[in-house]
Amino acid sequence: GALRETRATAAAAARFRRRGASVRGSLRGSLCRGAESGSPTVIGALTPSVRRLVVVNAVVFLVQLLLPAFVAAFGLYPPAVLSLQIWRLFTYMFLHGGLFHLLLNMFVLAMFGPHLERAWGSRRFLRYYLLCGVGAGLFTLLPLPAFFDANHIGASGAVYGVLLAFGLLFPETRIYLYFLFPIKAGHLVLVLGFISLASSLSAASDGVSHIAHLGGLVAGYFLLRRDGNLPDRFRFGRWWADTKHRWKIRRARARFDRYDRNHRRPPSDTLH
Repeated sequence: GALRETRATAAAAARFRRRGASVRGSLRGSLCRGAESGSPTVIGALTPSVRRLVVVNAVVFLVQLLLPAFVAAFGLYPPAVLSLQIWRLFTYMFLHGGLFHLLLNMFVLAMFGPHLERAWGSRRFLRYYLLCGVGAGLFTLLPLPAFFDANHIGASGAVYGVLLAFGLLFPETRIYLYFLFPIKAGHLVLVLGFISLASSLSAASDGVSHIAHLGGLVAGYFLLRRDGNLPDRFRFGRWWADTKHRWKIRRARARFDRYDRNHRRPPSDTLH
């Protein structure tokens, strides 16, 4: 009798664990599901570098609240950078304009960053993140009236680089915007790139550093290309070579069809 009760208890515990795993899996998949086997699920435990970045950004935000002049001293003001205050290219990405700005950037970083860090390692991911942020800052130095005479703050440029890497490495993964609208990660990157480019060329300023967003995407692309992490279909040289090859094939096929039509013999009336 005792043995039978022990087996029943073990079976119940196993069913409970399976049910818990199923619930956790459904919760993780509710936000983002891979469209094909092997695609990552966009929720998981924070990796070391991502965790450190979130903590540092939160601590700096608390310092901002205590010392309002902190933003003026360490924000990215392009004329000040050109006056050799180079540190601003690095420090600006840890400052934020408000709690919602901070939470949004850290939420996106926590969603997509761990997958890249697991694939690359902590050191490589951290280097990529920081270089995307610096590259985004360099784009603010362009003489565009809407952005040059402004103090840029926020991790958005670096976060856009993370989004680009995730979209190019896992393009088929479905992301649910606002938890409602499914879109593939690769398509999301294209949409964000178009919005950033169009907004950067606008003469009016809406208070958002679109030029930094665009810079983060461009910097991320070249970093991925340099490190050999860019899939072949996203390499411009490979795309151009494939396009040229397909065009030659279509032209040769069209020439053959035209020759065949011009030299085709009429059907014979001879009966055999």
